[in-house]
Amino acid sequence: MFESIYKDIRYKIQTGNFWVRSIVLCTVIFILVNLTKAYFTFSNAGFPGALYYDVIQSISLSSEWKHNLLYIWVWITHIFLHEGFFHLLWNMLWLYWLSAIVEDLIGKRHAILIFFEAAIFGGIFFIISTHFIPWYEGMEIHASGASAAICGLLFAAATISPSYGIRLFLIGNVEIKYIAIFVLIMDLILAGQVTNSGGHFAHIGGAIWGWVYILLLRQGVAMDGWLDYFISDKTPSRYQKPKETRVRQTKFKQTPSKEEKLNRILDKIKTQGIEKLTPEEREFLDQMSKE
Repeated sequence: MFESIYKDIRYKIQTGNFWVRSIVLCTVIFILVNLTKAYFTFSNAGFPGALYYDVIQSISLSSEWKHNLLYIWVWITHIFLHEGFFHLLWNMLWLYWLSAIVEDLIGKRHAILIFFEAAIFGGIFFIISTHFIPWYEGMEIHASGASAAICGLLFAAATISPSYGIRLFLIGNVEIKYIAIFVLIMDLILAGQVTNSGGHFAHIGGAIWGWVYILLLRQGVAMDGWLDYFISDKTPSRYQKPKETRVRQTKFKQTPSKEEKLNRILDKIKTQGIEKLTPEEREFLDQMSKE
């Protein structure tokens, strides 16, 4: 049985896209973290103990800059860490839905970038907010979870296509702009409460970045250049070939016209919805996302 489960998980990781792998990763980390917590709680008279919290804090984002610079990996690891079951469940459901929407609208590359950049921007909002919230004074607070990243995807989708419909259980079809506004209002309200104030500021930061990312994209400013260092399939030697250099120069000269066409398509999505795009426009949008 266990071997079969292991094979299923490995198959999903190997064949699934980035979003499926992220969901599997979050789920596996959740299980490992809670098994570890159960072990320490059972062996320490009902209290997880300092060692457990040291481990959790080493992969969580802190309100202290020194911690985040010393453990630099926390800017990424905190995204995939969920301790609570419902925190994991709702985040993964929304990640599954919203990632597909944003990827369909502007491509996988931009969707992944919004996911990570919104999480980091939300983390910065979290850190700044903890130094102004009165009840956090003198305390070190830690944050984890993909909520800020998901808020970034939500507001990116709502900015591109405000009238995009999502069917909600017991409610029916709701335009995504109203879901985004509802989430923002709730975060603004709950940020003033004692419980998880820093987390709600992180959500607001992620939402702002999702909105800003699309505004910049419409102006021809793509925040994806740094990703080439990690996902580019071109080897350094190919850059030295004269033919490859000439191709790159030609692409560079064509950039302004492509940007204008991309802006027209994004404006059309905003006003009329993704379903109004012609097959040629969809093909061009997909090609631009790959570039």
